[in-house]
Amino acid sequence: MGFLPECLERVHSALEGRIDRSRKVRFLDKELREMMGASPRPRQHVDVLAEVPVKDPDLDWVPFHVEVQRSRVSRFAHRMLFYHAALVRRFRRPVMSLAILADPDPNWRPTELTRGIGGISTRFEFPICKLLDFTDAELESDPNPVNLVILAERVLRRHREDPVARREENLALFRRMAALMRSKRYDDEQRLVLTRAIDWSIPLPETEERIFLEQLRQMEGDVPMTYLTTFERHARREGLEAGRKEGLEKGRDQGLRRGRQEGLATGLERGQQRGRKDGLRDGWVEALKALVSVRFPDWKPSWNRHLESLDDAELLQDWLKLAAASPSGATFLRSIGKRPR
Repeated sequence: MGFLPECLERVHSALEGRIDRSRKVRFLDKELREMMGASPRPRQHVDVLAEVPVKDPDLDWVPFHVEVQRSRVSRFAHRMLFYHAALVRRFRRPVMSLAILADPDPNWRPTELTRGIGGISTRFEFPICKLLDFTDAELESDPNPVNLVILAERVLRRHREDPVARREENLALFRRMAALMRSKRYDDEQRLVLTRAIDWSIPLPETEERIFLEQLRQMEGDVPMTYLTTFERHARREGLEAGRKEGLEKGRDQGLRRGRQEGLATGLERGQQRGRKDGLRDGWVEALKALVSVRFPDWKPSWNRHLESLDDAELLQDWLKLAAASPSGATFLRSIGKRPR
């Protein structure tokens, strides 16, 4: 179930009380992409859609939509209504919609939308959580792990122009997270989710990131190094650079050969276009192979054939994200529909 109950406990306790914790939450990323892919997607926000089991005699589960908005935008309530109506139409059941506002404006609090004409009106209300309302002291004193993610967002806002201060406060948050992990005895998936959420909330330039990693190594095991996603970024960065270079070079060579074989100028152009497409695909394959070989101790070289068999560059990018989020090579293989052998 991850930290969804803990998140709701912090941002909306009334909704948290409706969740049936004895059953698993299923996240609906694919359904969300299919439904919202053609709609305008403003920047500075994140969508989450999940199938959440609830304590209700008439419903076993409901779609739960969370919108995390990091900056003030116009027509935000319109977007919430659009998503809510689309979800009701898709699933034919009540939908829980929640907005988490992480922006710095204390006065921006959109909670409803009313529209009408000629005596006919529609009123849509939705709950919000304004993260600015929490004090640092409140967040630091409460052991809820979600508080660490909120504090990480504040570190970024407070020290956006000071990477040294960001690194120092990031290290302090990792120490606090390590202590929480020891006391709560989180499983591997929970450790991975929490570490990645904090780490990705506070981006560091390469020079500060190297210092940060060295400081973590000196903490003598206080931080679970297996889950430090900074290493994933290094592996992915190196894999992308090497993979794209190798793939594009291979693609150009293939394109020129095909063009020469066709023997016409138009054939050469067509061959180069194919080569560029093949090169892009080869680049993502090499990047993915580099990432899984670094991240997963259980990864077998024979499993690379599953990655090499895919021709869809866009799907390969999705696989790269899955690899970054999976706790093991075998889990990643199962997530892309392959059986580990």
